Amino acid sequence: MRDKLESYGGRRFVMSMGAGITATVLQWFGKIDAAGSTYALIVLGTVGAYIAGNTAQKIKTTNSSTDQ
Repeated sequence: MRDKLESYGGRRFVMSMGAGITATVLQWFGKIDAAGSTYALIVLGTVGAYIAGNTAQKIKTTNSSTDQ
């Protein structure tokens, strides 16, 4: 299962895509505001969290490898 998830880009990527797809479906069916500001906040927040998570992981990995 882990190998399959990694082949798709990792769990953070899959979760980010899931949030994006869910927000898109909700916007399509008019369940969130028609102006699209909520959709934009969801997408920006998801992308920001994804980037922050990758950066934190790279910093943690770099520090762990230099400590040994």
